[in-house]
Amino acid sequence: MVRRIRLFKTRPRESYQPIRLFDDAVNKKKHFPNNVMRTTKYTLLSFPLKFLYQQFTMVTNLYFLAIMIICCIPSISTVTPITSIVPLIFVLLVAAVKEIYEDSRRRLADRKFNQSKFVKHTPDGDVDVTSSDIKTGMFIKLRHNEIVPADCIPLFSSNEEGIVYVETAAIDGETNLKQILVPGYFIGTPIEKTFSNSGDLICEYPQPRFDQFKASLSIGENKISINEKNLLIQGTKIKNTEIVYAVVCYCGEHTKLSLNQTPPQVKKSRIDKKFNIFVFVMIVVQTVICLVLALVAGFRHSTLNDAQNGFWYLPKDSESPFYYGFKKFFGYFTLISYIIPISCQVSLELCKFLQGLFIEHDDDMKIRTISPEGEEQVLGMNAKSTNLNDELGMVRYVLSDKTGTLTENIMKFKACSVGKGSYGYKDLIELLRIVRQVETESVGSECSEENAEESDNGTLVVETLKVSSLPKTDFTSEQCEKVVSFITCMAICNTVSVNNGTYSAQSPDEEALCKAAKDFGIELVSRNQKTVTLNVFGTLHIYSILAVFEFNSDRKRMSTLVRKDDGTIELWTKGADNVMDQLCEGDKSSLSQIVKFSECGLRTLVLAKRVVSDSEFAPWYERYDDATNILEGRDDAINQLQNEMECKLEIVGVSAIEDKLQDGVCETIDMLIRAGIKIFMITGDKMETAINIGKSCKLITGKYFTIAEQTAEECSKKLDEILGAIDADSGENCTLVITEKNNDWCLTTYRNKFKKLVKLVDSVVCCRVTPKEKAEITKCVKKMTGEVVLTIGDGANDVPMINTGSVGVGIYGKEGTQAARASDFAIRKFRHLGKLILFHGRCSLLRNSELIKLCFFKNAAFFLIMLSYSFLSNCTAQVVYDDYVMTFFNILFTQIQPILIGVFDRDLTWQTIRVFPEINRDLIDGHRGSVWNFVLWWFYGAYQSLIFFLVFYWIILPTDVNGPNGINGGMIYTSLSITIYSLLTVIVTIIIETKTWNGILFAGHVVSLICIIVIYTLTCYIPGYSTYNISWHGYYLVFRSFDFYLVCLLVVMLSVTPLILRKFIQRRFFPSLYHLAQEMENVKGLNNYGQCRNIPVEGSSEVKELLESCTPAIPKNLSLLITKSRFPSEVEMSIEPDENQTSQV
Repeated sequence: MVRRIRLFKTRPRESYQPIRLFDDAVNKKKHFPNNVMRTTKYTLLSFPLKFLYQQFTMVTNLYFLAIMIICCIPSISTVTPITSIVPLIFVLLVAAVKEIYEDSRRRLADRKFNQSKFVKHTPDGDVDVTSSDIKTGMFIKLRHNEIVPADCIPLFSSNEEGIVYVETAAIDGETNLKQILVPGYFIGTPIEKTFSNSGDLICEYPQPRFDQFKASLSIGENKISINEKNLLIQGTKIKNTEIVYAVVCYCGEHTKLSLNQTPPQVKKSRIDKKFNIFVFVMIVVQTVICLVLALVAGFRHSTLNDAQNGFWYLPKDSESPFYYGFKKFFGYFTLISYIIPISCQVSLELCKFLQGLFIEHDDDMKIRTISPEGEEQVLGMNAKSTNLNDELGMVRYVLSDKTGTLTENIMKFKACSVGKGSYGYKDLIELLRIVRQVETESVGSECSEENAEESDNGTLVVETLKVSSLPKTDFTSEQCEKVVSFITCMAICNTVSVNNGTYSAQSPDEEALCKAAKDFGIELVSRNQKTVTLNVFGTLHIYSILAVFEFNSDRKRMSTLVRKDDGTIELWTKGADNVMDQLCEGDKSSLSQIVKFSECGLRTLVLAKRVVSDSEFAPWYERYDDATNILEGRDDAINQLQNEMECKLEIVGVSAIEDKLQDGVCETIDMLIRAGIKIFMITGDKMETAINIGKSCKLITGKYFTIAEQTAEECSKKLDEILGAIDADSGENCTLVITEKNNDWCLTTYRNKFKKLVKLVDSVVCCRVTPKEKAEITKCVKKMTGEVVLTIGDGANDVPMINTGSVGVGIYGKEGTQAARASDFAIRKFRHLGKLILFHGRCSLLRNSELIKLCFFKNAAFFLIMLSYSFLSNCTAQVVYDDYVMTFFNILFTQIQPILIGVFDRDLTWQTIRVFPEINRDLIDGHRGSVWNFVLWWFYGAYQSLIFFLVFYWIILPTDVNGPNGINGGMIYTSLSITIYSLLTVIVTIIIETKTWNGILFAGHVVSLICIIVIYTLTCYIPGYSTYNISWHGYYLVFRSFDFYLVCLLVVMLSVTPLILRKFIQRRFFPSLYHLAQEMENVKGLNNYGQCRNIPVEGSSEVKELLESCTPAIPKNLSLLITKSRFPSEVEMSIEPDENQTSQV
């Protein structure tokens, strides 16, 4: 399903116009939006203006447009317009092709959606309509496998229980079916009678939240409450339901899908920001240089006619010095504009795009799974914001969700506490055997092999807690009754739907509890809007559903109010212990085991019930029914009434559920911490559970300090105490654990203290955090530290956090793909984060930095000589090179190599980085890829330009006798020799700076040389090819001179010697960590890398075997060697074979 992008937002209003049922004429007068989908950015007429406007909002393009305009004014320009027009047109053409391609794909998708056929139901029968013709209030007919074309309310379903099954994969990525309900008033009503009803549908004004919808339908004196459970959202697919009749409530830009398609937040990497700053600085420098040269030119012009100054041979010029200097200012401005490479921006975007492709095709970032059809499928990651590739290499903080991100999000019932007893899975089976007094048959006899394994694991949990199974004689009738109530609550207090015996739940906890209850003998058989059926030890019991209070992050609980067969009304509730403790009365002995369960890393829920009298229920339900029918203030009114009912509860037990860690999580977290990255684990669990999980995943490996204070003052004192206790020089890993209100105090009130503390610890665990607080924590950490913050999560509640982070990473999880769709990078497993940051992020950062610095370097080296030459030409802004040389310099001559370096170059392999991630610390500390690095390379280009000029001035100019009969070579010899010297020196410098060679890089250099030879040959020998003919027949003068070759060798040596010396001195006497790692890598070698890689089946033992076998063929004491050794030779001498080294994969 193609998503809609709203081009114009409608201003919200307080109320929505009433929709008249089945009356198109009345609804047409209310001017509801149509249902035409248009996601394209351009039309045939608007493309030129919109595209050019978009392109020239970019500073670099606007700058070069101004240069082109100046070049087209002959009186002030010193270069031909072709030198500026061709490069700018080339850049615009590349961008135009990209925009046209992307917009054509959107246009085809729009056309496919708008021409989709649907059926409109009218009094005269069914009529075919297209999706674009559907209007608000229209009554449409939907069938199995059809996509819902607009937001609709179903009024009839072929399902007898009024259920419409839908698949929401196009919206949230979930493939499990969901239930949309026909309002109870219409269940069992024939379609003809439904269509004959006349009434008004009053909806709330369109808002984007999928989980919120309020409407009221008035038919005669009947007022029917409608909520989000009764809404078919545009983009969902009808499944397992033959026929559905629905009334359209929102069309076009008012649908929830459209309202959610707000323009994505534009994130810029720090490299892009540094690039823009550097361009701005260069423009300022260029302006200052041009102003100085213009003043000098004006002064020199005033002395042209003065014979005493040696200019008696020049004709008189009537122009004033001021006007002459004004013209030369713009002349120099166009001449020096080449120090800013016009192709750098488009080259950078191209490199980032190609880097993204390589990341997506990396086999290490893929998993192999078994599809529901039983077929193997290979799934990879998705790099959706390639402009942030290099930002990954600068990540300092990682903020991670826990459930589904670090864990598998596959819940399994492990243990429970009921009354004064604590039971593992096997213990509970045994207790039920005794209760039913069955010796040969048991509830557990039908358990699957998987559940049998759970039984053993459950016993181990109980043994860990030092709680043994209760003796048979201690099973009192009261205790047995509590156990049965506990299991009944597990089966009835949920929103699980049953489809052909399969449970489908939005919460994996609820599904785990229902499966466990079934194994214990109380099975959830069916559920519809009005009833829920349980099989209690072989006997069917039907409960009437009176109300369901659904879970949300504010309530932290959910309840089901039912009426039993005998008329008794019961409220069943489950929720977080800190909330339930305040709502419950009576015996709370079960709560004593919560801490022990949490210390084992188990997720706990408190289950409770109470019996509601008819006298209490009747007036309460009347008010509750009224509250569900109002639009304004409905949520607050319902919440207040739910709180009134959820009180004086009696605890029936505590459940403990296990959620295992994903494969590779421990290794990845350890690797990231060693790389200097600080990790925040943000979880809603209580502190004991979070600490246990932290230890299990190696987030907590040393000391940990807890902040669980009750007041802000106590929190401040605790921060001071921890600051004094941590020894920054000890090298021991430290973790900070914060819970509840302390999170807010640390991040806001005591931000400075917390900032100091965060710099001293390696990781932070934030407990009892609600989904709303995740984004706030991210925002505070970004503002507090000013560093690059990466956020990672897997669920819809992680989307705000992902959008707030500098880089958002989503995991394709069990709960759907909302997080993956909202992210900048979507990965399959948490273990892939290590390579994404430490290798792909590192390589992208170094490659893009290398590209930018080489682009500015080569332009400075090649074009700054014209500044020096201007002093020999009386500051008249003369050019040294032919116009076509200047035109193609940034397109063909020297741009291919930096682009290939930006795609293929790397300084270390992934195998080396994963064994010694400490190398990453230099990178995130800003030692490489900084603005200062760009400046140094620009000055290095200026140095080479100065060498070119001095060689010309001291060697070529005094000895320029290269023509026949003793005639000097003149400007032809000078221009061609300087061109060849400078091009050759720039190419040699790029070769020296290349770290990794392959056939494509070599071919790039060959192609560049061929382009230079071909274009320069045309310039030299085709009349009129060049505007000024500076190099006319220059080959004959240059290549016949032996001096040219000697001077060429001298120029190259003088130009590149500083670079070679710097590399040698740094590597020999002041090596960085990556220098030492390179030496180690060269000694041991990694020639086998990539030859035997395979993608194991996810969830199998192959994954662990692969992780264990991927240890590189580098000694395990690499870290010690690099830490203690200063010189590469010492590292090399210290290497000894490691007999225990695992073979290379």
